[in-house]
Amino acid sequence: MIKTMEWAESLGIDTMDILPPLEDENSDKPYKRTAREVAVRVIVLHTIAAASYGIERENIVEWLKKENLWQYVSPREQDFLLSSKPGKLLARDRENTQWLQEAQWALLWTIQKVPSLGLPIGTCDNIKLVDEIMPELINEVDAFISSAELRPEPVLRAEEDRIAKLYDAARQTSQEGEMPEDLVYGVLFQRRYAFQWLCSGDEWDDIKTDIMT
Repeated sequence: MIKTMEWAESLGIDTMDILPPLEDENSDKPYKRTAREVAVRVIVLHTIAAASYGIERENIVEWLKKENLWQYVSPREQDFLLSSKPGKLLARDRENTQWLQEAQWALLWTIQKVPSLGLPIGTCDNIKLVDEIMPELINEVDAFISSAELRPEPVLRAEEDRIAKLYDAARQTSQEGEMPEDLVYGVLFQRRYAFQWLCSGDEWDDIKTDIMT
């Protein structure tokens, strides 16, 4: 079976870990999110993943409210955190919510907390994510949020362009033939979702990933 790198190269898609900036003066997709918005969204995603791993939801909700972040939790996320039947919800949604760490990782890259994304052939470094990058769920978040700085738009555009091309190609390949054996589709999907949110004015729950490039 073909590998993701060979597959991407055959489609003319750049496979380097760090891409050259993509200049486009005529781009009609300006990035609508500020560094602060991205940092806050990363924190919210972190709490959803934490809840899926078994951290007490009541404590998470209390912490989010104390840090004045509850208003940024989407309606679906609030329902998840406030569920009166966490056992049932975890059994159904645990894997999906843990996949959100891949969207979180992609957004951390946009605010320069992660050095590179590369091809979607492996999951994020969960230990580094929890132990080194993110604030603990008992600590204040102001320092983390204020330290966030968006990468230059041409750099963001280059990565978004690659993710979009890989995503569209993967959808087509899944219908017409075999997918690359080392491509992790869940990682690719979450990156696509994160970047669609980054450059749209839509709320997190309303993002559409099936917009073809």
